[in-house]
Amino acid sequence: MKNLAAKLKGLINKQALIDHGEKVILGVIGLVVLICLAGTSWSRYDKQPEEFLKKVQQGEAAIQASAWTQEKAAEFKSSRDISQAVKMLHSPLDTSRYVYSTNWYWPMYPTGVKVSEPRWLAPIQPIADGGKFVMIENPVDQQQGKDLAVLDKPDKKDEDDNEFAVPKPGNNGVGAANVGATAEAITTGGAGPTGTTAYDKMKLGLAGLGTEMPGASGPVINARGTRFIAIRSVFPLGDQLDELVKAMHEQKTRAAELIDFTDFEVERQVAQPGDKPWSGNWEKVDFQATLELLERVDFDTELVDISYTDAVFTMPLPHRVIGNWKKFASHPLIKAMSDEQVELQAQTLKLMLDEAEKHKKDEPGKKKGLSKIQVDGRALRGQFSGNQMAGMMENMAATMKSGNATPYSGGIDANTMRGMADPSAMGGYQDQLTRNNGRMSKYLLLRYFDFQVNPGNAYRYRMRVTLRNPNYKREVEALVQEETALVEVRVTPWSEPTPPVYIPNEERIFLAKADKAKIETGLPSAYLDVYQWFSEAGTTISAKLEKLQLGQFVGGRPPKTEVFRPANNTLRDEEIPVFTGSVLADIAAASTGDIDLSEHADLKLDLKKLKQLGVVDKALLVDRYGQLVTLDPKASVDDVAQAEKVVENERKSIRADIKSRTEVASSAGGDLKSKFGKSGGGGYPSSGMTAPDDPMGQMGLGNPLKKGGAKGAGAKKAQPKKPAGATAGNNAAN
Repeated sequence: MKNLAAKLKGLINKQALIDHGEKVILGVIGLVVLICLAGTSWSRYDKQPEEFLKKVQQGEAAIQASAWTQEKAAEFKSSRDISQAVKMLHSPLDTSRYVYSTNWYWPMYPTGVKVSEPRWLAPIQPIADGGKFVMIENPVDQQQGKDLAVLDKPDKKDEDDNEFAVPKPGNNGVGAANVGATAEAITTGGAGPTGTTAYDKMKLGLAGLGTEMPGASGPVINARGTRFIAIRSVFPLGDQLDELVKAMHEQKTRAAELIDFTDFEVERQVAQPGDKPWSGNWEKVDFQATLELLERVDFDTELVDISYTDAVFTMPLPHRVIGNWKKFASHPLIKAMSDEQVELQAQTLKLMLDEAEKHKKDEPGKKKGLSKIQVDGRALRGQFSGNQMAGMMENMAATMKSGNATPYSGGIDANTMRGMADPSAMGGYQDQLTRNNGRMSKYLLLRYFDFQVNPGNAYRYRMRVTLRNPNYKREVEALVQEETALVEVRVTPWSEPTPPVYIPNEERIFLAKADKAKIETGLPSAYLDVYQWFSEAGTTISAKLEKLQLGQFVGGRPPKTEVFRPANNTLRDEEIPVFTGSVLADIAAASTGDIDLSEHADLKLDLKKLKQLGVVDKALLVDRYGQLVTLDPKASVDDVAQAEKVVENERKSIRADIKSRTEVASSAGGDLKSKFGKSGGGGYPSSGMTAPDDPMGQMGLGNPLKKGGAKGAGAKKAQPKKPAGATAGNNAAN
């Protein structure tokens, strides 16, 4: 009974705690709050709000009146470039030092997913454009085996894409140089089909007459005008990587390492006469001839980001005396680069090459294509980490600020380079280098220049590339199809054909006047004006042919023909052979005023009204293709004006340049005036005077990626003078 009472008492207390415990706790908290409030001292704040405002105003006035002295600033100045530190902090970590050469895990059994053959993609969106430029070849001294050439600096910037912007001469005095060529050189300038035809014999016969430029002296420049067609396409590298990932079950970075280009092919079709112009066979371009030509010329600065190029199939840009390659260098799918970016890339490539020489590695296997003449810039960029690139960019910025860096780009001078050395500009380009080293570019540029083109023909092209087979010699157990491991290379499908490109003859013949038959000959004669591209100089000439009789070829040697030679920077009258391939078949001289009215009295003709009919001279030609061409001076007035405009547009810059030289020479007086002020001279004296507006003296272009060449821009080499009696035989029909 006693134990039962104790149990009931404990149960009652526990129940009360459960039912009313929270009230007890709340009461304790309230008691503590009351004690705190009772012990608090309450009083009124004795300050006014105006006093706060006054102190704030006094503080602002003190801040404005304070001065930040140089001594005070020196206490907080840091010698560390915080911008470079931030860039290094955000650059990717170089993980190569932490990579283990030995796998940690070796599976006992191979993976159960077998590898299949990837789908190989063709180059896409091929395009082609025709053009012409002045090429300088480096002749080789067979006895000493040295390259001998004289290169000249193009104009600073060709903002209007003027093909005939005048180059500024450098310190070696390229001026009134005697430029010559042999009959063999005629046919290499895109003259047309060569062989034993009457047309070629006539060409070579006129070319063999030879000529010398009056007053010529100084170094010889082996320059000539060259026609070309620039073929470009893009290889969809990003899509091809996706195909490798699906077929080989690899990560995309690993798939990028498996892509290795070894060769490429270019084929062309020549338009055929008739309703089906593209019914002819596809023929391979003369790649070997182009390769040999590229080995004899210097290269211009690359205008495309090298992350989109490959040494196998991206042809370097040959050095051109005037104009630029902006229209022909790239493809619409690839973003264009500014002059500043082009310059920074060239300077960076030079540093990369110097650094790579210290740790030279053998290429994994022999590649073909264009890799024989140029270094793979895309692969070169992939050899360096972000930190290494940051260090090279710092060194490059210091060199550019000091003014010791040689500009590569024709649109960049020394002052512009100093501004480009700003960390903000460098930082943007450095980020671009770090972000894309070319292994995983979306596109790669295929670029080829076909120099073996003939005027009067139309062409179209197609391209494809060759890659190493990533499944070559792979274990057959890992392959879906065993035969995929047997072949070392894989060839992509052909691209679609390019749009047709027509190479014009660029030859216009106009009748100036016609004379009636002479008593001594019994044949009428014609005076013709010929406008045509002169391949030896690379510009258009306007020649006047006088007293041509029936049955004669339209050609000859006019006593005076103004010739603009961009490689020599000269504009002077020369005696050069001209030939068109056309034959003068008939001449009709206007004879209205000679009609005897007494013999036609029945017609009742009025002589005054007959003269008002506007009868003009006419001539009939048979061109080189056997077509009849009528020459009518009245109907060709607009065509003559257009042809003359083309000639003057080419010479506009050189005429202004000659005028400025004459003004400078006249202000100098004395011997300079006699050298610069010659009529029609158009060249600097051989004493080596620098152009007045060329403070850098010599600032030539260059591509550091050329194999076997000088790593730098503006390398000039001495060239011996041409032997006495050498001629400048060539044919204007080219």
